[in-house]
Amino acid sequence: MAWGPYRFTVPNYSVETIRRSVQPRVEPQPVIGATPPLHKLGPGNEVINLESTFHPHHFNKRGLTQLAAVRQAVNALTPLPLVHINGNGMNIFGMWTAISIDDEETIFDTHGTPCMVVANLSLMREDPSPARSLAIQAAVAGINFSLSLRLGF
Repeated sequence: MAWGPYRFTVPNYSVETIRRSVQPRVEPQPVIGATPPLHKLGPGNEVINLESTFHPHHFNKRGLTQLAAVRQAVNALTPLPLVHINGNGMNIFGMWTAISIDDEETIFDTHGTPCMVVANLSLMREDPSPARSLAIQAAVAGINFSLSLRLGF
């Protein structure tokens, strides 16, 4: 698996768990005396969590170097391509921006280097579709798309 220039393989650290979450955007509309119907706003953001456990001493501490670089990429907020290569070929997931990275370092050696690291990287899909871009631009510009109806009697 790769996110941009970062390879999640055995020499550095490999991904053991991929957790994917997709939640559509819906809002209940208040109605007096009835169950609120759902207002369907469209697709929501898709999130992928990549979880990994690695042992830096087994791989000449290369995993720690990559972890430091991934932390910098998280702060840069740059969308990068997410690719997964398996026995059936390559799956290209599109462009993803890191929204968080959590890591836990345990069992330290005499030099203070962790012997075990558990990392969890959360990525959010960047959707470059024209419809989504137009909606975001309209919201930022304050454009009102509401319709008004005048009845003349």
